Amino acid sequence: MENYEKLEKIGEGMYGKVYKARDRRTGALVALKKIKIENEEEGIPATTLREVSLLQMLSKCIYFVRLLGVEHLHKNGKPALYLVFEYIDTDLRRFLDLSWPGLDNPLPQNTIKSFVYQLLKGVAHCHSHGVMHRDLKPQNLLVDWSKGLLKIADLGLGRAFTVPVKSYTHEVVTLWYRAPEILLGASHYSTPVDMWSVGCIFGEIPCVLSDTLQKL
Repeated sequence: MENYEKLEKIGEGMYGKVYKARDRRTGALVALKKIKIENEEEGIPATTLREVSLLQMLSKCIYFVRLLGVEHLHKNGKPALYLVFEYIDTDLRRFLDLSWPGLDNPLPQNTIKSFVYQLLKGVAHCHSHGVMHRDLKPQNLLVDWSKGLLKIADLGLGRAFTVPVKSYTHEVVTLWYRAPEILLGASHYSTPVDMWSVGCIFGEIPCVLSDTLQKL
């Protein structure tokens, strides 16, 4: 990892840690996702292998965060895996909370339309490649405000789907964005679960008219 200078930790979860870093070769900012390897004998987690595979297939689309590289190394005799992403400094949840905290200062209508359009385009790209995201939520949507871009991130729960639909786990999607069939414990489901999450996200974005939000 000599090519990258860690600047600060910006996130942590069950999967591991995320750092803001600088590429020493170019000076560009990147995000380093250090994957937690629980059992060295079992190697890289299957969920990580799946995420890398899906990102390599999908991240060339402008509406997905770009995977720039994968670094596999041994540090102090232990294996370590880093995913290198383009750096985007905020997600939709933080953007809405910090920039547009209430109905007195709603998002402009054009911005709402643009965000929803980009989200739908990204999800359509995902589904057209036979992939369900399964964890769409504002925290997994990155906002590059300077370019007006919204990008889908975190494919850790993503799965390729088949026709006919096969059985999947129902322990997916953050609770508030779960489709009814998943809440009811269904193990056979498909792309509509992502579309339900999209609708929930759209309902959270502050609307131009306060009475519209109250009705939602």
